[in-house]
Amino acid sequence: MSRKGDLLSGLIVSITGLLFLLSTIGIKRPRIGLGSAGFPRLVTVCLIVCGVILALRALLSKRVVVKPSRIDTRFVLNLVGLVASFVLYLYLLKKLGFLITTAPLLFFAMYVFGYRKHFMNVVLSVITSLLIYYVFTVVFKVPLPRFSL
Repeated sequence: MSRKGDLLSGLIVSITGLLFLLSTIGIKRPRIGLGSAGFPRLVTVCLIVCGVILALRALLSKRVVVKPSRIDTRFVLNLVGLVASFVLYLYLLKKLGFLITTAPLLFFAMYVFGYRKHFMNVVLSVITSLLIYYVFTVVFKVPLPRFSL
């Protein structure tokens, strides 16, 4: 990306991280575990740090002439598909629960990123969903949405 684009991206990422960090201030702190605000705060601090690093790198780098590139339609279709799948995931998460909705999302994301071994995608999607569910519910004591009729 160009120097100007990196600077703008770094500022947008830092401001977004700061806004999300400020939005977690009202979340109550539990007696045990990280609580529901612990992980979002960790992620937003990482987001702010990465944004600041990107902006500083853009400011300190030498000027490079970038040739205009053509739009890659395959990339755009994959990006639109991923965004649509995330929106569908958020819609179905409360209705179907974390375990049922996360594995198909991970499978689709791996397919979009070019990993075409379908059996391995299914195995990794299921194992990763179970592992994330275990870490959040048992280690962090954060309840995740469950399937309920």
